Amino acid sequence: MHVTPDNLTTFRKQVTSARSLDATAWETSRHLVHATHWPITLHALQKAIESSAVSNDIKQALVAALPPEHEMATRPASAESLKHLTGLSPTKALRALCTFFGVRWNQPTKWPLPTVTPDSVDEFIRRHQNPFALLTQESPASVLDLGAGDLSFAEELATLYVPQLAAQSRPLILHCLDRLDPVSQLGGPLHAHPIRLNRLRSRPGLEFRFYGDQDMFALDPLEQDQRLAGRYLIVTCWAPATPTFAYEPMRLSPTCLAEELRRTKGESRQVRHGKESALEVQHGGRSLLFPSWKFDIRGPLALLELMAARGALCVLGAVDSQVFWEILSQLIDDPQVRPRDLILSTQNLPEVFGDLYRKLAALPSGGSCLLSNLTPLRRTFPSVLRTPAGTTAGYRFRQVIIQRGALFEGVPASSTARRFEGMVEETPPWFLTLVPEPVQTA
Repeated sequence: MHVTPDNLTTFRKQVTSARSLDATAWETSRHLVHATHWPITLHALQKAIESSAVSNDIKQALVAALPPEHEMATRPASAESLKHLTGLSPTKALRALCTFFGVRWNQPTKWPLPTVTPDSVDEFIRRHQNPFALLTQESPASVLDLGAGDLSFAEELATLYVPQLAAQSRPLILHCLDRLDPVSQLGGPLHAHPIRLNRLRSRPGLEFRFYGDQDMFALDPLEQDQRLAGRYLIVTCWAPATPTFAYEPMRLSPTCLAEELRRTKGESRQVRHGKESALEVQHGGRSLLFPSWKFDIRGPLALLELMAARGALCVLGAVDSQVFWEILSQLIDDPQVRPRDLILSTQNLPEVFGDLYRKLAALPSGGSCLLSNLTPLRRTFPSVLRTPAGTTAGYRFRQVIIQRGALFEGVPASSTARRFEGMVEETPPWFLTLVPEPVQTA
């Protein structure tokens, strides 16, 4: 079929730009066009082309130009057609087409992936007080800890579960991330202590990895050589950071956020502290230094999306009240709990959440409830994270269990959770167990 000049010009530009927009997909596409993998790639590429939104003349010309399954040494006629359609040499043309049409290289996985279903996880957590007991029942026993801090939770988890799993001849896979640079002079007691780090690294039956100076929302470097698993049985985050997750940018404007940070934290500016960048904050008549990213606002939606994408079960522990209510506003189906440019506070929470606030505020320390028994859960969540393909599969939470308190019998916890016990002026924190599941989106 003859391809119109306008369609050809447009298509060439789209294919060329796809290479620069997704450098990772372009780099790994070399595997897709290797002779041993080409038969599988060919079928996937044909299917992707046929279901795409490109014009019919382009579709037919592309399918006709693709080399046969067992003839990766492209024939002259095919090579000429590919160059005409893409402006690229045959091999680069095929790689660019894979990148543009979303055909990706699935590298053999280094880490085993969970095969549990959302309904089986839901059933399990309804019957067990301790969500980490899932590690003894399902394979692999894998945990990703986001914002691992001083690794106190990691060590408690290993102490409790490595012996139980060893009795089943299974290892505990435990990967920990923290944004603090281990060599930074900032962050104080939140740093991982070298002695604890060495204990974890040398413990038999524990496949432990720690990645410091690592933004949890910039995992591409760890993905490329499979230092992380694609998915874990459990993903945890202890004491989600304030103000990082205390405000949702999807409902609060930059102006509103800036004013709130000035009001509550004080004036701040970026400075140099020795050889590193730092955030200087004027608060209560004192000048305080923090890591340069301390006031970066990501919001609950980013955290929830990351955890849902990475875990069959999500656990948020030692969640302070400010972060809890902001997270809760995103979990509920009613959009009225997500008012535009209203900072949630003790004064307005009863009005925003109504009867739900009164029920949760009355939950005693150690008490628990199913959120779905109190209010409908959000049916689908917007994607706020950048992904290589530019889109994220839709998701929601099939179940959300809310517990009040910092510590629970038999449940491993972080040092921050333990510090809540001595904070008499702080309200008891919250503990959330969430079961994510995919949602079909149009």
